[in-house]
Amino acid sequence: MKKTVEFQPGGQQSAHLTRRDALLGATSGLFALTTLSACKPRKEGKVVGMIPKFTSDPYFIAANQGGQEAGKELGLTVEYNGPVDANVTSQANIIDRMVRAGVDALAVCANDPDALAPALLRAASKGIKVSTWDADVRPDARRVFLNQASFEAIGQSIVDIMVRGAGTAGDFLLVVGSLTATNMIAWSGEIQKQLAQNYPDMRIKTMLDGNEDIEKAKNITLNYLRANPGIKGVFVVDGISTIGVAEAVEQLGLQGKVTISGIGVPSSVRPYIKKGTVKSAVLWNPTDIGYAAIYIANAQLNGTLDPTSGSVSAGRLGKLSFVSNDVVLLGPPLVFTADNIDQYKF
Repeated sequence: MKKTVEFQPGGQQSAHLTRRDALLGATSGLFALTTLSACKPRKEGKVVGMIPKFTSDPYFIAANQGGQEAGKELGLTVEYNGPVDANVTSQANIIDRMVRAGVDALAVCANDPDALAPALLRAASKGIKVSTWDADVRPDARRVFLNQASFEAIGQSIVDIMVRGAGTAGDFLLVVGSLTATNMIAWSGEIQKQLAQNYPDMRIKTMLDGNEDIEKAKNITLNYLRANPGIKGVFVVDGISTIGVAEAVEQLGLQGKVTISGIGVPSSVRPYIKKGTVKSAVLWNPTDIGYAAIYIANAQLNGTLDPTSGSVSAGRLGKLSFVSNDVVLLGPPLVFTADNIDQYKF
């Protein structure tokens, strides 16, 4: 397991963050130190602890922007903090610190559905409202989960992109960012389900773990493509790993020969789409999911979260639908191409 340290302004790990932000195409202005507070709630008003998988990804920086926007509209203090890298132990420690600091609600994007559950159950036992967004935990450890788009819709979009680029037969690689994240597990399952039902001649030969790290994703892809030159495409269910896969394909000179289809954050994947290394990428608006997560937390706090009503109010997003008693859906996925990607600034 990687050793993970929490962000300390001016500390030794700052160089790591700078390099990572540069690789991901994030601007330093987006990575506001003020969002990484010491978890000291204000004396007046409700406080929501917003915890991402990790803080050094432009995706979560954008989600925090949405969360802060919602907090201002609702008169809530949104305390944003998380580990620098996807480390569930650090994430659990941050939850415990927020609980001790006296937050009223927690909105969490989980690194692991089971390992994080004890910390959230401890929070709930103290009367703190608990919800998850983007990546879920065990249902007994939270009240409601905000799903960015249906797992089926994401899987179908990724498969459609691959079919357009690589055809309906051949051998393929699947790269995940985590073997424990519920969303990545679900997307991978949907991709395989779609292939089995509709494209039985498309064969995923193996699944590799990019560990939500650009260099690791690049290296495992390089090694696999060198050893298996007949691979027609790479499915990727992690936006960070998509960058590593794209760099591997470019290093091997396989642009146009190996199709890449998967998750992608516009600010990170834009140069690869512009060059044609990645034809299309799938996501949703991370600013919106952060915004909606805080509205859901607010509904929990004021007692208006009611699945029987069929929806929950989410400010400028209107009403978001319950798709089950404990799952709210943000909406359909977005597909980014060279023609539209400049419209999206996150």
